[in-house]
Amino acid sequence: MKIRKPFLMYALAVLLAGVTGCNDEGGYEGTKPVQPSDPSRPVVFSDYSPKEGYVRTLIFIEGNNFGTDISKINVTMGGISAPVVGSSGSKICAMAPRRADAGDVKVSILGADGQVIAEHQFNDRFTLHSSLQVGTLTGKVDPSKGENENSGIINGTFEEAEFQSPWWLEFDVDGEGNKVLYCIDNSASSDGNLAALRKINLTTREVSTVFMKGQAGMHQVKSMTFESSTRDTLFFVDDNGRGNWTDRHAMPNMFYSLRSENFRKVYPYLYAQCSYSAVSMKDGSIFYNTWQSSQVYKARVVWDESAQMWDGQPLFAVKANSENHVYMTRHPDELYVYMTGFNGVYRCAYDKDNRVLVSSVLHVGEPNGGSGWADGPGTTARFNRPRQGVFVKNPDYVAEGREDVYDYYVCDHSNNAIRKVTPEGVVSTFAGRGSVGTDGQVWGWIDGEARETARFREPCGIAYDEEEAIFYVADRNNKRIRTISVE
Repeated sequence: MKIRKPFLMYALAVLLAGVTGCNDEGGYEGTKPVQPSDPSRPVVFSDYSPKEGYVRTLIFIEGNNFGTDISKINVTMGGISAPVVGSSGSKICAMAPRRADAGDVKVSILGADGQVIAEHQFNDRFTLHSSLQVGTLTGKVDPSKGENENSGIINGTFEEAEFQSPWWLEFDVDGEGNKVLYCIDNSASSDGNLAALRKINLTTREVSTVFMKGQAGMHQVKSMTFESSTRDTLFFVDDNGRGNWTDRHAMPNMFYSLRSENFRKVYPYLYAQCSYSAVSMKDGSIFYNTWQSSQVYKARVVWDESAQMWDGQPLFAVKANSENHVYMTRHPDELYVYMTGFNGVYRCAYDKDNRVLVSSVLHVGEPNGGSGWADGPGTTARFNRPRQGVFVKNPDYVAEGREDVYDYYVCDHSNNAIRKVTPEGVVSTFAGRGSVGTDGQVWGWIDGEARETARFREPCGIAYDEEEAIFYVADRNNKRIRTISVE
């Protein structure tokens, strides 16, 4: 949403004044006592203005006998509650909310007992103008300090919290019904060394630490994933030190923690080579990938008698005779698994009958793994170190009756952007690389319109809240959690 500075100043003035109430001439004053609607007189609804605007546009509803007690005034726009800023008795000031696309403007006046005494829906609908916006949810830095010392693991409110190097995100609803993000927060000075698992409570707007480094021998945690059927187990994938590329039993490559313990305790799950990611299928199968030969395994299939432990069953290499960081994402309907690596996205079909992934095929990206930035179909598209991705249902695909109704959004780390991949393999830049300055830089920390203005700096993790239609991004080198949503 583009908002002009004069409008911002005006809106701020109105909002500050609106806390105290409106006078009968439409001005604002702080001396008039709060009064409910007079039950001996009718409530009159005349009109409202403006009839169009962006999210947070101030709407003025005119009439008579509204009362000045805003706790007794409810306004909805498109069925969404609109915050009431103030009332003079003859004029109500409300604010256009997010997702008020339906446009119907409805006002209810409550009596002293909380019952509705008057209700009105205007014939004219409000037109909500919207655009895709990037914002900052939480995280801050001290610019006076060096780049690796300008933030730390600081808990608190969203305004107080700090992150060292937010890397990977998982969306969840905790036992108290709060929407939360779990975030792998790595060391700022050493790429990949786990510092802590953080909990970002979206409901209470607070950040806390679940556990610190050192749990059960965790070393370099690269990703995490929930067990898909019950979501009561959280798995962590560890590259366990590059000296262990080939030694399958030297250190754990996967750990797990339990919801019943609030994910605070960590236990070894599997001993194997250096690994980067895993997916959990609905039937309980778990697949993971390793650095060596970019091999994909099915977890805990083969019993090694001499080592007295379970090994993985080797399946196939993502890219033959090659090694790379590969990150896996399960399609919600299990049509396939995407694997991001080699500067591309590979599609691996899932054989549900045999409960096994089959060979991978390059879906989008340069066939030889070359890097770059280019939108387009299939192998014409270019990426630069793609990382975590998330599937998002597209309502247009649902209406068209398609088999695959999900687009894929992936963090393009070194391109400082979020890319979108359709099921057919068409790649576009969804957010980032905006407001290019005279220096030609496309990275930085700038909020605003997703493509024209916003910038990221090495985004790595992404999660999605389907109910609120909000993306959350772990913006690694900005040391912040960003949002992408239609505003």
